[in-house]
Amino acid sequence: MVAHKSLHLIQNCEEIKRAYYFLIFALLGLIACETESQETTQGTLYLYADNTEIYANGEDAVTFTVKDKEGAVLEDASIYFADTHEALEGKSFKTKYAGEYSFYAKHGTSKSDTINVTAKLVDETPKKVTLTVEQEEYMVGTVATFAVNYNGKDVTSSATIYLAENDEAIEGNTFTTEESGIYTFYAKYQDEKSNTVEVRFYTTDSEPVLLTVEPASIVADGVEKAVFTLTHNDQPITEYELYNADGDVKLDAKEFTTTEAGAYTFYALYNGEKSNSVEVTARMKIIEEEKPIELVATELTIKANGVDATKFTVTQDGANVTDKSTIYVNESILNGNRFITTIPGTYTVYAVKGSVKSNELTITAEEVTSTGKTIVFAEGVTLTSGWYDVNKKANGDNGDINMCWAATSSNMIQWFQDRYKAAGKTLPAGATDGPGVTSYTNYGPYELELMNVFHSEWDNSRGGHMQEAIPWYFEGKLNGGEFASPNSQAVPKTAGGYWKSIWDSEVYPYVYHEYENVIAPGVEGLDLKNLYITIFNNYYLWGNGTSYQGTERLAEFSKLVVEIFRHGMAGLTINLGANLNAVSHATTLWGYEIDNATGLITRLWITDSDDLMSEPKTPMLNEYNVSVGDGNSNIKLTGDTRYGACYVVSLHPFAGYGSAE
Repeated sequence: MVAHKSLHLIQNCEEIKRAYYFLIFALLGLIACETESQETTQGTLYLYADNTEIYANGEDAVTFTVKDKEGAVLEDASIYFADTHEALEGKSFKTKYAGEYSFYAKHGTSKSDTINVTAKLVDETPKKVTLTVEQEEYMVGTVATFAVNYNGKDVTSSATIYLAENDEAIEGNTFTTEESGIYTFYAKYQDEKSNTVEVRFYTTDSEPVLLTVEPASIVADGVEKAVFTLTHNDQPITEYELYNADGDVKLDAKEFTTTEAGAYTFYALYNGEKSNSVEVTARMKIIEEEKPIELVATELTIKANGVDATKFTVTQDGANVTDKSTIYVNESILNGNRFITTIPGTYTVYAVKGSVKSNELTITAEEVTSTGKTIVFAEGVTLTSGWYDVNKKANGDNGDINMCWAATSSNMIQWFQDRYKAAGKTLPAGATDGPGVTSYTNYGPYELELMNVFHSEWDNSRGGHMQEAIPWYFEGKLNGGEFASPNSQAVPKTAGGYWKSIWDSEVYPYVYHEYENVIAPGVEGLDLKNLYITIFNNYYLWGNGTSYQGTERLAEFSKLVVEIFRHGMAGLTINLGANLNAVSHATTLWGYEIDNATGLITRLWITDSDDLMSEPKTPMLNEYNVSVGDGNSNIKLTGDTRYGACYVVSLHPFAGYGSAE
């Protein structure tokens, strides 16, 4: 008998029709609406169901199978409701209405026995078992206490709590252990299983992993980022997984940016251990209208000699924004903020930052009639004093055959330290200063003890670079050397950083640091901006590979040298071959002579670790004449030296102390 149903609950068309027939038959006392064939036989057809109880949720279903007496499945057999004799569509049945339903099968003249299927009422109130614990972390030996809740009712005393790793029940609702680690638990009540909870037990020497973020508030501009740090026992951890708690989404990096304002929560996983949660607030980006900018110049009148210069500064609301602005001279972009020219006349100058244009300035470049020359040395240096010349021992027999870069770096560092002391400062405790004291058999000490630092603390089986050696000595950093191929160049064996304790706070602000490396700009992971020691290479600036011809090459070289010596001095890499294919050699550049009328450099003064062949070697300042090389392809140096002629490869500008002021 089909359970009574209310007509207003019936939605399915088939069920509406069945319900209608059922009510009519009940009222008339009828039991069927189909006339059975008298030839129908039973006992030769069998109906099977994969389930006789389903939930009346419209999704749970029973599936029927019809077989003959030999056990063969009859796919073309039909299934019928026993109460209405209506055919079932297909071989499965589901319903949203609770009750008992009867079915039989027919195939040809054969009919099966009936099967009853019960559709159970679905309780709309969810039966949920919830397991909680007083806290998430305990020291080993202490007791964790659990509670079990069932639909808002405390059922702890009637529930069973299990340790998930072995599905073993714990005693009562408490747990303790003497072994640190993360333990997972769940509960059961009336055969219903709860959620799982994790509890961490730790020892005094096993503190929890700690996730921090800096900054905790960022602008939602897709650029500003929050950077995460994970520590354990006060030690940083790099290999861990970072998750956005909203959806437990794993982040690819240990940083977060967004363009959507809001509050974001993050946690980390390390060796199966979950960290604390941290929150990052992303603020809406507020676009403010650009404030006016002002352009000022150190000089409004200069000499058109390629040497005399005026320096521009751009300010906005009292802040220096020169590096964020573009300066135009006669509608052409100025490279940097210093203007030098060899062409007399007046020049209109203005700056642009974003959509804001500055005031205009007029710079007058006066014609130069003087034919005189000017000699310029690095600060504190003359022809007879202030310069240094570290020489290799013998012919490199001391293991320093490849260490011209180290000799040059030693000269440059000692000059810097001299300038630091001249400013009334005291060298940091770790600094190496003064003449060499370490003697080598048959050779004696180096001219400077700094050379011994590089000799003992670097692997010098290959050549090296000043722009890496000098930051290593001061800060313990390399300018790109960490990206070099293995065994391709000299590398340090120690951390260096002998000025590290005072460099950022007491030294760097007073050092010119607006150089940029032109060889490898934009290398990922390599910060090449705001350097105080860098490299300017021939190929990119004044030699092959540029559009400069004839004296244009020398003019560009001259401008760069003049600019470098405004802030310090430089290393100079030379080559004995005009095509620059031979081995390059590092020297130290101490001074220059310039033609005041043309702005072209005519002489250089250099010290060289290889200019003498035999011991005892003595410091020597070499004078070179400067010209454009054969074929106008290089800067050529000639003089009464060991080499006779050599060619400029690169300049390595190095700022002096106080050059940023």
